[in-house]
Amino acid sequence: MPLTWPVGHLSSAIMKPEADDAVPKPEATPELDGVGHATSMFGAARSFLMAWYVVVAVYGSWDDYPGALGGAASHGYAWSWVGPILARDVFACWLIAGGWDYFLYFSPLAAKLEKYKLNPVYPGLRQMGRDFLVATQSMFCAAAVECWLCRLWASGTLASAPSLELSAKNVFLILTLTHWRIPHFWLIHRGMHPWKAKGVPDVGKFLYKHVHSLHHKSSNPTAFSGTNMHPVEATLYFSAALLVVPLGVHPSIPLACVVDCAVGAWLGHDGFQWPGSGDYFHQLHHAHFDCNYGAMHVPIDKWLGTYAGCKEDLKAIWGKRAADRAKVGKDGTKKA
Repeated sequence: MPLTWPVGHLSSAIMKPEADDAVPKPEATPELDGVGHATSMFGAARSFLMAWYVVVAVYGSWDDYPGALGGAASHGYAWSWVGPILARDVFACWLIAGGWDYFLYFSPLAAKLEKYKLNPVYPGLRQMGRDFLVATQSMFCAAAVECWLCRLWASGTLASAPSLELSAKNVFLILTLTHWRIPHFWLIHRGMHPWKAKGVPDVGKFLYKHVHSLHHKSSNPTAFSGTNMHPVEATLYFSAALLVVPLGVHPSIPLACVVDCAVGAWLGHDGFQWPGSGDYFHQLHHAHFDCNYGAMHVPIDKWLGTYAGCKEDLKAIWGKRAADRAKVGKDGTKKA
């Protein structure tokens, strides 16, 4: 995903002259090196800072956060503290995903960015409208995860650190946030695609039909498509924040995970291939379904045999005959 957003993308639009030659469409997912992993840590730090400062801006300090021990959430669920969390998440969705879609598709600079579009066909307003509504609904699920954690933290049911110490553990968890949440994403994502395993009920086929297929209706994704999810999938997706809760960490770290899940999904589905980004990696998943369930900067798909960076890699997953029938365009979409 475009982890250095928005600086790199804005400069791509503003600094490059319109007369530039068209950017060649990728034929394979770029391999990440140490620089790629460093930028993923930059993205993690970005998400943490967003989570930290939005709480300070709304409540004044973390001591007044509803999830603080003895805070507002300790008295039970109430609209007085649930409402601001929900409003914040919905507003963030509209501001970030909506603002980014406007910039890419409708702003005066949109024509200069066309060269980076993976699929030369632009999505219709019907898809964009549906994605907007469902993405907004998904933020209710993100807020539900955070509110539940606030209730448990404030009541003392779950332990949390009263302040954020500059310890090695906290620094590690913050900077590797986009790394440690991806195995969780791969697991729930793979589980919602057909399992095709002998002797085992194909629960994944059922989940795909009734849950995950909604996300795949965004065949030509935009930023809002990132959280175009069924409520079951959205809740599972944002539950990545629970991974570090047993460690008794400060609430800012799980909240940063929620932020990163949302922002990462929006920016990773924008439909453009920016220099150094992994958008093409996930575009192949939207085109071919049976590959690339995780993220480019964590090679879990390579470890588990579900990685496809190009047509040749699809042969290893589907078999040569099936892969030959799938015509993979340079834009990452399946041609008729």
